[in-house]
Amino acid sequence: MKLLNIIGEFNIKKANSRRESKNVRGVRPVLDENTDFLVREAYNTTRTNIIYSLGSEKGAKKIIVTSASPHEGKTTTTLNIAITFAQTEARVLIIDADLRKPRVYRHLGLEREDGLSDLLCGLIDVDKAIKHSEKHNLDCITSGHIPPNPTELLSSSEMGNLFEKLEERYDYIFIDTPPVTVVTEAVAMAKYASGVIFVVRQNSTIMESLNRARTNIQVTNAKILGYVLNDINLMSYTYGNYSRYGRRKSRSYSGYSYGQGYGYGYGYGDKKKEQNEDKNKEKKSIKQRLKTNKSK
Repeated sequence: MKLLNIIGEFNIKKANSRRESKNVRGVRPVLDENTDFLVREAYNTTRTNIIYSLGSEKGAKKIIVTSASPHEGKTTTTLNIAITFAQTEARVLIIDADLRKPRVYRHLGLEREDGLSDLLCGLIDVDKAIKHSEKHNLDCITSGHIPPNPTELLSSSEMGNLFEKLEERYDYIFIDTPPVTVVTEAVAMAKYASGVIFVVRQNSTIMESLNRARTNIQVTNAKILGYVLNDINLMSYTYGNYSRYGRRKSRSYSGYSYGQGYGYGYGYGDKKKEQNEDKNKEKKSIKQRLKTNKSK
């Protein structure tokens, strides 16, 4: 299992207070100048890993970001990855393909109407559907009106034709889709994508659900670029420790077994305990030498 990166939790108190407002309910924080350094660097590293994973792809890169189940940070992660790519002056578009419970428009402060569903039904043209976010320097196609047949729309020939038009305008197209084990939209769109990214969340994702979601995507012969481990608490880690992660044994987080050769060599769990023991031994050794010198 290829780990694209570990994303720490951030601005949680601010996000919780904002949820009290009806106008921003369900909106989680996106990257800005106040975001913690570790989180910004984590997304920068994720960007680099995605670029290398798509190294052989020519033309516009179409990337689906999805998850196994709801509430795993999929939409926020999609937005933040897209924002990070836009910071390199790449031409970036994000498409809200969650036509059942769209949220991208809330994060970007855009109107939901005149979006993807309206475009696929022939009610508007591409130019009217594309909205621009000045703050993040990227374009967005919002979900549009909620249709009765989202799977049929997203797997239609109109969707394929739309991608052909968009490929001429953008370097990267990020597509936010519903959870794979809940509905089939991500699977239906996978045939158009350059690759698929799974978002998994600490204390939330269940390994069985992730395996089932991965199997569903692989049936379409889509390329799985990797996994983003979301909402790790990095507050107690220093910058020096943050960048060191290596191979460890599999660990379990409330149902999600995270392993397959990856782990937390930057100071989590047994490794941190071992480091503390080494430091204590070293202190004892220094004290012993000092006592010996004084006695002499």
